[in-house]
Amino acid sequence: MMNGARRTYGWRSWGDAGREALIAAALGCILTAIESGGLGHPQPLRTYVRNVILASAVMLGARVLETMLSWAIEQSRIAVLFRTMLYMVGGWIGYFGGLAIVGALFGLSDNDFDVGSYHFFYALGITAVISVVMGLILHHNRKRNDRLLATMARLKEHEFAEKELEIARAVQQRLLPPAEIERDGYRISARTQGAHIVAGDFYDVVRLADGAVAIAAADVSGKGIAASLIMATCKAMLPFLASTGGAANVMRALNESLCEQLQRREFVAMLFARFDPATGDAEIVNAGMPDPYLLRADGTLETLAFRGDRFPLGARRSSVYAATSIRLAPGDRLLAFSDGLPEATVNEAPVGYERVESLARSARDVDALIAALRATPGIRIEDDLTALMLERTSGL
Repeated sequence: MMNGARRTYGWRSWGDAGREALIAAALGCILTAIESGGLGHPQPLRTYVRNVILASAVMLGARVLETMLSWAIEQSRIAVLFRTMLYMVGGWIGYFGGLAIVGALFGLSDNDFDVGSYHFFYALGITAVISVVMGLILHHNRKRNDRLLATMARLKEHEFAEKELEIARAVQQRLLPPAEIERDGYRISARTQGAHIVAGDFYDVVRLADGAVAIAAADVSGKGIAASLIMATCKAMLPFLASTGGAANVMRALNESLCEQLQRREFVAMLFARFDPATGDAEIVNAGMPDPYLLRADGTLETLAFRGDRFPLGARRSSVYAATSIRLAPGDRLLAFSDGLPEATVNEAPVGYERVESLARSARDVDALIAALRATPGIRIEDDLTALMLERTSGL
C-alpha cells in the first residue's frame, strides 16, 4: 500500500489503518460510556454502534488526508500547523461520511445537519478536537517508536561489531607466539596489551635453522583494526625474512617491502634482534622503538645505543639500518618495550623513562614489570603496550 521505509507522516501499511480504526472504536465506546454516566442512565446499543462508526470515520478521515498529503507536509516549513489543519478538515470529512453510514443504517436525527443548532456545532468542535489530539498523539508515538527501533538497530550493530572485534582479538592473539618460551640456554617472556579490543603492537619469536633465535617487538602506527591489519601483514613476512641474513639485512628487506605496501603516515616501529644461545651474542637493530635495556646479572642497567638510521619501517625507502652487537652472559636480560610504557600518564604527566628504568631493575619478567606499572597510583595507560624480555639462562 505505502512506502513505509520513507514516509514520515501518515500510515505506512494497512496494519496501521486497522490498528487505528480499533483505537477509534474503543474511543467511541469510552465516550458513550462517559455520556451515559453524565445522563444517569445507560445508552442503548444503537448509540454505541453509532458513536463507534463516527469515531472510526473521524480518525480514518484525518489520517487518510495526512497520508495522502505526507509529501506536502515534509516540504512545509510549518509542518505542525499544516498537520493540525489537515486533521481538522480530515476529521470533518470523516464525520460527515460517518453520518452517511449511520443514516443508512439507523436513520438520522433532526439536528444532525441542522446548521443552526447547538448540537451541530458541538459535534464539529468535538470532532476537530478528537481528530487533532489523536492525530498528534499517533504521530509522536510513531516517531518515538522509530527512535526506539533505530536505537535497537544501532545496539544490534554495536553488539555485532563487538563480537566481530572479539573474534579479531582472538585471531590476533593466536598469531602471537606463546607468552612464555624457555629452551636450552634462554628464556623469553612477552606481553602485548591493546588500548582497544585489537592492538597494533605485537611481538614475534622465530627459531632459525642455524640454532639462533630471532625476536621482534613492534608498534604499528595508529590503533584498532587498521593497525592490527598492518600488524598481521608485517608478522606474516617476518619469519621468512628473518632467515635470510643478519639483523641489518633483515630490517632493510622488511623496510623495502613495507614501503611498497603501506600508505602515507603508515609505518611500523620495530626492534629486531638475532640471538645465538650458544655464545650469547646478539645483533640488534632499532627502527623507531624506545632504546632497549640490558640488565646485567649483577644488577646494573645499560641503555643500548644504535648507529645508522632510526626511522620506522615503511617511513623512508632509503633508510640504512646498522646492527649493534652485544653479548649476554648467563643471567643477563634484554628488555625491549614499546612507548606505551613510558607514555603512560600519572596526573596527566608521562611516567617517563627513568620510572621505567626503576621498574625494570626490580622486575624479573614482563609480568612483574607491567604489574608494577599498573600498581602506580593514578596510572592511565591509553596506548598499546608491548614488553619482551630475553634472558640467557646458561651457556651451552
